[in-house]
Amino acid sequence: MVGLSLYKNLNPQIELGLTPNPTLPYPLPPLATDELRVYTNNPNTDRKNFTLVPSNEITKSGGWLALNASDGKVLWAVADPSNINNPISGPVSVANGVMFAASTSPKGPIYAIDAKSGEILWSYENGYVGVVDGVSISDGCIYVGQGLSLFTFYKGYNKTAATSLFAFCV
Repeated sequence: MVGLSLYKNLNPQIELGLTPNPTLPYPLPPLATDELRVYTNNPNTDRKNFTLVPSNEITKSGGWLALNASDGKVLWAVADPSNINNPISGPVSVANGVMFAASTSPKGPIYAIDAKSGEILWSYENGYVGVVDGVSISDGCIYVGQGLSLFTFYKGYNKTAATSLFAFCV
């Protein structure tokens, strides 16, 4: 039920019929949960207006959001402050009341976001290229791999300059 509520909250323009096994037009985005809330990204690849909750600010960039795990209602949403022209693509992770996310913005910022409020607690720019994959968490540390050595669609991209693993232990 949460998946269906999540889909409707992310795509309010689509009416879903109440059928026992509804078929969604495309897969749900990657999710993380802490049992109280479900966290995900809003890639917004079509650059449609996206209303942030509870501020009612409208953005066309991608962002992240938290939903109530019991009913799927949006609790908060935050736009990626560095990501005007690129969609969010990596999954989110959550631990100890903090949601971690990475951006596909050219300087590759990594964000720590308060899981309860959606406030950005800190960010770090890796300085090379956007982070496509998610954040791994283990033993109080987060790990973020960064690099696009297999991709060649960035003009002037130095394949060897941006192959790094960042670790933050908090």
